[in-house]
Amino acid sequence: MLRVTERGNFLYEPDGAVLNEFFWNRDRFCNVQGPIGSGTSTASCHKIWALACEQEPGYDNVRRTRWIITRETYKELRETTVKTWLDWFPEDIWGQFIRSEPMNHHLRRDHPSKDGTKVDCEVIFLAIPDADVAEQVCASYEITGFFKNEGQFTEKEVIDELLSRCGRYPAMKDGGGGATWFGGWMDMNAPVEGHWVPYMRGDIPLPPEMTEDEARAYEKPENWSFLVQPPGLLEKMVEGKPVYEPNPLAENQRWLRESYMEKIQGKKKSWIDRRVLNKVGLHLHGKAVYPTFSEVDHVHDRDHEPVQGLPIIVGLDGGRDPAAAFLQNVNGCWRVLSELIGDNESAALFAPRVRRHLSQKYPAMGAEFWGDPRMLDRTQASEITAGDVFLNLGMEILPSTSDNDPDTRRSTVESVLDRRNGFLVNKSCLMVKRALAGGYHYAKIKGVAGMYSPRPVKNGYSHIAEAVENALIGGGEGFALIQNPTREKPRPSPVKKRKVSLRRGRR
Repeated sequence: MLRVTERGNFLYEPDGAVLNEFFWNRDRFCNVQGPIGSGTSTASCHKIWALACEQEPGYDNVRRTRWIITRETYKELRETTVKTWLDWFPEDIWGQFIRSEPMNHHLRRDHPSKDGTKVDCEVIFLAIPDADVAEQVCASYEITGFFKNEGQFTEKEVIDELLSRCGRYPAMKDGGGGATWFGGWMDMNAPVEGHWVPYMRGDIPLPPEMTEDEARAYEKPENWSFLVQPPGLLEKMVEGKPVYEPNPLAENQRWLRESYMEKIQGKKKSWIDRRVLNKVGLHLHGKAVYPTFSEVDHVHDRDHEPVQGLPIIVGLDGGRDPAAAFLQNVNGCWRVLSELIGDNESAALFAPRVRRHLSQKYPAMGAEFWGDPRMLDRTQASEITAGDVFLNLGMEILPSTSDNDPDTRRSTVESVLDRRNGFLVNKSCLMVKRALAGGYHYAKIKGVAGMYSPRPVKNGYSHIAEAVENALIGGGEGFALIQNPTREKPRPSPVKKRKVSLRRGRR
């Protein structure tokens, strides 16, 4: 039960360390990400009133502020945000709520300090679906600050436009020195990859195709903060299946009628990951190629350094979007140490990057190179293969398989994932992690329930996933799977750098 003040008002108290930090945060912009039911919307409503009370009074002893609360549509505002607002600021106590669009609620009360000042807090509920509308609509408003609700659907340009209108009310001419504080904040559930928040937090590297000007928009200003609440549940893998248990650090739980353990009943793992475990999700519309991969069991909480004396196993995937995965086998555990992603580039551009990566991260260490057999195939247009380009730089690519059988590839990786302590990904290998977590997937067959395409979707995650497959197969796992394990596994001969002519027809 909430405590009651001397005036008979309910006293709001944030329930949780991160929620409390968010409520008192006074940075120019603050983003808080949490699972459903974590109390951020309620905290945001009370934060508006708290800041309204902190505003310095003008010449007439009135503390004036003006706020925008926004979502993508008026329907969303009416059905969610407005209901939360009126739960805490009901009309019979705080005055009439104007329901014409844009909706408005004007709060006028004596300041709680009983210093003779009054609080005049105007709250405008405004639908802003995208950046174009934000530029048009926001130009009409002069505000103190804003609250963007459900920010997992919001473009960064919307936030930029809203911030450009903050601090313009109250005006300096009205006394009080203008806005005592101005800025905004946004609450959100975990977004899908591609959202700007994980980029600005540093969770995910910026796409390589992004220009320098575009990348500057994702540099975090000093007066911006990003907060993440604890997950609603804890997850562990038992015999390849996720098992959940309550998280004692989960916030706002004493105010929920339904526990997280009840909420997840009948839900898909992708829903649980984003909405309860507070994990950044994927644009996943199918079935993961490697469903037994678990971030809990297979992603290390730090980066392993390479072990001297052991070879670096380099898995390669070719084509115009090449990828390289750099692995080591340490006492039977495969460690993915680093990754390299290409973007619309040929082997002539990617091969020097691979060699430079090796010299910078693994100097004076031996390396084996295992690739897709197609990297060694000649085409009708040229006699020069990707293998030739790598060999010309001292890197001899061996084919990981002879027939590229998809069953062999999948079975090899699954056998490694199933082993206790058989596979670990360094924390910095974000593309490998997200690929194995479901970015590499089978597409649904339209119109047929429960049916999926026989081959994985080719996308930004498939190339690095196949590079890992090639490293594991070539590194010995595939050989152990399909051959007599007592036979000696063939090893590549030491690389002898030799010059290969890259002119057509000369070998």
